[in-house]
Amino acid sequence: MEKDYKAEFAILKKIQKPLSIQNLRIPKPNDHQLLIKIKYSYVCGSQLNEINGNKGYDKFLPHTLGHEASGEVLKVGKKVNNFKRGDKVILSWIKRSGKDSSNPFYLDDTNNVINSGHVSTFSRMSLVSKSRVYKIPKKMPMDLAALFGCAIPTGFGIIFKHVKKIKKNEFVGIYGVGGVGMMSIIALKSLGIKNIYAIDKNKKNLNIATKFGCKKIYSLDSFNKEIMNSKINKKLIKYNIEISGNTHMMEMAIKNLSSKGSCILAGNIKHGLTIKFNPYELIFGKRIHGFSGNDLSLDKNINQYFRTLKKINFNKLRKIFKIYKFNDINKAIYDFNKGKTLRPLINFE
Repeated sequence: MEKDYKAEFAILKKIQKPLSIQNLRIPKPNDHQLLIKIKYSYVCGSQLNEINGNKGYDKFLPHTLGHEASGEVLKVGKKVNNFKRGDKVILSWIKRSGKDSSNPFYLDDTNNVINSGHVSTFSRMSLVSKSRVYKIPKKMPMDLAALFGCAIPTGFGIIFKHVKKIKKNEFVGIYGVGGVGMMSIIALKSLGIKNIYAIDKNKKNLNIATKFGCKKIYSLDSFNKEIMNSKINKKLIKYNIEISGNTHMMEMAIKNLSSKGSCILAGNIKHGLTIKFNPYELIFGKRIHGFSGNDLSLDKNINQYFRTLKKINFNKLRKIFKIYKFNDINKAIYDFNKGKTLRPLINFE
């Protein structure tokens, strides 16, 4: 008789409320799914947006969360050919080639359905579509491998896709120094770009950015004063990467560019908000690009990203993430909301 799996899940039942941790029954994987034991999961800013209700009405409540993790394969569906039990894998919201399976669902003790997406990671086990799973390259540690679910492909992908060769005296700006922003700084340094500046309201995160190659750091107020006093030459700012999702920061990133510069918007803006900019700036040469993980092909780029990451001391990188046990996930979310940690890492061991 086939083993019946149960595991603890962190469930979003109501927005702006703590997640509920409870045991759920896990159905048998369908033909295109894998059952994975989660080892590590990061908490992404987009998860905060869901929990805080910033994405608008959530018709799927109650549901699971998480999209950036590493784990070990426990069971595979009949038509899953590239993975086997015991494989160490990355779970990502970024879709690879091939079809997604139907969304999994879980059952509580009274047979109420708990919804889920193609991947969820705030749980000790998870049913995941084979299109959202990647093998971990050799010599990649499991805790850092989880970053390949979102922060690394997004942060690296922005830079490798949009930032072309720049002159020695030109600058690249990073607006928002969270997990994705920090990965973008690492990618810029790997390209030999030295003139990197960062803007954030969190002084601790800005100080961390200097350790990874950021040349200049600013609060919102200090940057505006430098611009007004002409201490910063906008003509030398070739690229601005906006990752905070803050509307004022977005407008600043577009405005404070050279006339032929490019602004890449990748932050999660609150549902219903808009930004203002002068269209004549676009007419005369400025460019605005949008970017998300949907622009990526992680299965093609994962080895390139890993080679880039290996240029950084792993222990140095680990120091910027605060580790929480799974049962403390609501504390992790609270700290993340308050800016006390750059990107929480949930350890399920």
